[in-house]
Amino acid sequence: MNNSIELLAPAGSKESFLSAIEAGCDAVYVGLKDFSARSKAKNFSYSQLHMLCDYAKNKNVKVFVAFNTLLKQSDIQEALQCLEQINSTTADAIIIQDLALANIAKKYFPKIKLHASTQLAVHNSLGIKQAKQMGFSRAVLARELSLKQIKSIKQNSGIELEVFCHGALCFAVSGLCLFSSFIGGYSGNRGQCTQPCRRLWNVEKKEGFFLSPKDLELADYIQQLKEIGITSIKIEGRMKSADYVYKTVKAYRLLIDSDRNNFADAVKQAKEILSFDYARQKTTFNFIENSKDIFEPGKTKNIGLYLGIVEDKKDDSFLVKTENNIEVGDSLRIVDKTKDRSTILIVHEINKCNDIYSICYENLYIENGFEIYKFADKQKKQFEDIFDNLIEVPKIKSKTIHSPTFKHSVVLPQLFIRIDDFKWISLLKNIMATTVIKLTKNNLLNIKTILNINDYYIEIPAYIDEQDVEMFSQNIEFIIKKGCKNFFINNISHFNFLKNKEINIYAGQFLYTLNLYSAELLSKFNVKAFAVSWEDDLSNITLLSKALKNKLIVYLSGFPEILVSKMSVANEIENKNIKSNKDEFKIITNKDDNILIPRFPVSIFNFKNNLTKLKINSFGIDLSYITPNQNYLVQVLKAFNEQIYISSNYKFNIERQLK
Repeated sequence: MNNSIELLAPAGSKESFLSAIEAGCDAVYVGLKDFSARSKAKNFSYSQLHMLCDYAKNKNVKVFVAFNTLLKQSDIQEALQCLEQINSTTADAIIIQDLALANIAKKYFPKIKLHASTQLAVHNSLGIKQAKQMGFSRAVLARELSLKQIKSIKQNSGIELEVFCHGALCFAVSGLCLFSSFIGGYSGNRGQCTQPCRRLWNVEKKEGFFLSPKDLELADYIQQLKEIGITSIKIEGRMKSADYVYKTVKAYRLLIDSDRNNFADAVKQAKEILSFDYARQKTTFNFIENSKDIFEPGKTKNIGLYLGIVEDKKDDSFLVKTENNIEVGDSLRIVDKTKDRSTILIVHEINKCNDIYSICYENLYIENGFEIYKFADKQKKQFEDIFDNLIEVPKIKSKTIHSPTFKHSVVLPQLFIRIDDFKWISLLKNIMATTVIKLTKNNLLNIKTILNINDYYIEIPAYIDEQDVEMFSQNIEFIIKKGCKNFFINNISHFNFLKNKEINIYAGQFLYTLNLYSAELLSKFNVKAFAVSWEDDLSNITLLSKALKNKLIVYLSGFPEILVSKMSVANEIENKNIKSNKDEFKIITNKDDNILIPRFPVSIFNFKNNLTKLKINSFGIDLSYITPNQNYLVQVLKAFNEQIYISSNYKFNIERQLK
């Protein structure tokens, strides 16, 4: 049995950092002020990073820096400076999503260890192999995996594996979500997620938190993870309180330090501690099997221990009746459920009579009937302030970064038309365009029925379950033997389907290329051209076009996959439209996943001339999720050829800033 499994704790603030160490973690992960997927956490300055790294080393605790966002081209110089600062500390590794950072770090900072963020969506053994080849020493596995899948991946792994064991879950697979970006330009891939999955949604006159999952808890299964040789178990929570961090680390420390003989007692003690983490209800998600117990649509999204409702509200105080204890210093969340809003109250003055508390407040909007939750106890331990006297950040002479080079030349078709329904093929016969067949698990077995398959480009889906790898591999091998030479890939794992084959590889929209340095690294693995992400904006595309003008493909129309989810949703929303006051989407429910698409297609045909002026001459029309229809095809082709104008409010981020 491997008893050396690492306990990795979140530290979104100095209080959380110190609480994690006090509770017994082996490592912490922290974010800086920029380029962190939890940008709304307090995070740390460069000076604070130096100090906490030194402090952690004295405590024999490792520090990993979360640098896990996508970079636009304009971010590169600042990102380089950030790497320089990290390199000057004793940090043990960086956790990254953008392949540009792997490219830059390997060239300029070879001593920095690279961990593949869960945002990179590593979810099968082929992804692990490719991560290793790209220079990663560890991969943070997707939270969607089962124990059986993790075992299989571990058996085929040559690098360290990290598994989430506790904390919040996203409805979408991390890294495969454009939800927040689509609604307002605030990209979850860039640390700006506005959490639309936690909102109140309407489905056929029913209202609920249909996309807001419970929190993950794997306390019962730590022994299994130890036994199969997982390197690290990770607690989610850089946005959580120091109280939460202390309790969760304490609980999982008990579990890791136990053996089979006393594990049952350890679980009992750990769950007692975890029952007061003041988070959401718990689920094991897909860890043992596809759980049907992930959502509670009728319950508020808000986390914490429910105390009661506001009563006898006055200008400066209110009453709440509860059997639970409330103390000065506790953190409360006051929730207006009807408007899906909440506010935070730190208790400073309180009076108690039996089970009725009178709580004072000021400068908060509170009404009778608002729900009250406790989400953190008062901090009982006062830690030393290691940040009292900040050190001066070392002055580092900035490196001059190289200009990316691209070894491949390529001639691209003027128009790609992407399909997922083979019935489109007969309608496209006489169209001057190149057809891209988007493989799915549903259509994969019928691919052998398509005549002249070598005439088509093939696109591989972003998520392929471990147990389906062999099936996809065999069918892709068949397609290649039939003469098919052009493939779009959407995950680093896909390189291994095409290894040692004489074919052309193109980056799909989920293999993000928002900057030239990620494109350069992909080019080194024989990627010849790049489909621009649905969420990219015109200003960034303009910067990319200076070096990649004849290697970029921009889709002008279609239903983008706003997110890919592996959660079993409630029956009442399967294949239904979900609505809020401003937005509407459709859930496409399959046996193995759920896809979210907008109600109406994105249409940016009127930006074609802008893009052509940038020397971008290859475009796409996506017919996925559209029932084969001759009239629709005629209309979009006329729009492409500028014979008609299609008005649309669905333009994604093309003319607004991708934040």
